[in-house]
Amino acid sequence: MKNYIMPPLVLTIICVVVSGLLSFAYNKTYVDTTGVMTDELKNGCETIFGEGDYSILLEPDAEKKTPVTFDEEGVISIITDGESKCLIELVQDGYAKGGLHLLIGINPDGAVEDIYFLEIGETPGLGTKVQDRSFVEKFKGFGADTDENSIDNVTSATYSSKGMKAACNKAVDIYSKHKEEIFVG
Repeated sequence: MKNYIMPPLVLTIICVVVSGLLSFAYNKTYVDTTGVMTDELKNGCETIFGEGDYSILLEPDAEKKTPVTFDEEGVISIITDGESKCLIELVQDGYAKGGLHLLIGINPDGAVEDIYFLEIGETPGLGTKVQDRSFVEKFKGFGADTDENSIDNVTSATYSSKGMKAACNKAVDIYSKHKEEIFVG
């Protein structure tokens, strides 16, 4: 009987000890990177607005570093230079669920300054055509009073095009509703 009980018992003890050590090591070495400007975000900010001191807005009362999202679905963070430049990082559905991970710069007039693609999960060769500068340029100046139907969809990338329009609408709407909080907060 002892020969049947000892091997599983020894393995269980080893697993418990190793798990405890891994948990201890993780807790001692973990660095919270939430709210930290990655190189990719900084590159996106500088591509849209040029050099500057950009930072992610964080919730003031949060115990952890929690980015401000204004409880908007798909919004990951709001980035600002604290003066007049605002960038909204968001994920929007195109043809693929969450296929567009964008950084949308909003100018002081509340219109789109430019768009930077952080990641795209759309169909290669079709949905990815929304990254073409010729299409992205159509969104410059896109504001609250812009008729999104005035921007033609990319041929064979209708859902991806609609996702871009929805993302721009969301970014412009967030900016217009929360401008004071963005630059005071």
